[in-house]
Amino acid sequence: MRESAIVTPSCGGMADWDQMLIRSLGRPPHCRSLEDLQVIYYGLSGLEALQTLRDSALRALCHIVRYEKHQANDVLYYTGELSTCWYILLSGSVFIDGSMFLPRSR
Repeated sequence: MRESAIVTPSCGGMADWDQMLIRSLGRPPHCRSLEDLQVIYYGLSGLEALQTLRDSALRALCHIVRYEKHQANDVLYYTGELSTCWYILLSGSVFIDGSMFLPRSR
């Protein structure tokens, strides 16, 4: 019988947890371990925007989400363009229709 550790945010400081999440998200989806998927799951399950998702949908999302880092003034998409992805702001700020948005505190 094989044992596996359950990784949760209580396994260290919040900064350590954030780094684990970013490291797991930074791996290509096809190269993620079960631990990576678990870290991503706990990270996504804590986001208010994803609270209404069923567990199966959230777990499926863990297999396809990815981490992106953008420079200041990068344009992710323009008004009227078809969006092909959805962004979750972890740090920094973003301007949408002339308004600034910041990530929520955890």
